[in-house]
Amino acid sequence: MVDPLGILVVLIALGVIWTVGWAVIIARSGHPVPFETLEGSETRVRVSLLAGMVIVAIVLFFLTLRALPYEAARRAELGAPRVTVMATGTQWSWALSRKQIPMGVPVEFAVTSRDVNHDFAIYDPRGHVVAQTQAMPGYTNRLIYVFQTPGTYTVRCLEYCGLGHTAMTAALTVTRQ
Repeated sequence: MVDPLGILVVLIALGVIWTVGWAVIIARSGHPVPFETLEGSETRVRVSLLAGMVIVAIVLFFLTLRALPYEAARRAELGAPRVTVMATGTQWSWALSRKQIPMGVPVEFAVTSRDVNHDFAIYDPRGHVVAQTQAMPGYTNRLIYVFQTPGTYTVRCLEYCGLGHTAMTAALTVTRQ
């Protein structure tokens, strides 16, 4: 699994390198020099910095690609779902086909909406988002997740959907088998 803190450190390091690169360019331009003289060196520095950033972005993309929540990737990683929960969003509530879920088994959420776009987010008992996907009218997104801790999980909408948005919650109880 990709470490978000590691990615943050890499991005901060790249920002520092970028800033130092520009500081060197500014420091070297202490006295007036004809534009024609600077044009070639500045262009090389800019192209080098841009190429470095592009290479790092491509490498980070490929390193994090396997962590994307595609249904086939999740099935391969977690196994076939043993429980399916139908989740339908409507203004301003969630209809869940079941509210008790066993711990430690792959659970598939088939998420859709009857009216507008919603964002189906599952919060653990500590209030941290553990999984989320879009709920869209006329389309069913499939989210597969394994709950590792028993307790009451909260489902919330993360996409503003109207005046009753903040009240759009539901509860799931995860139990030991």
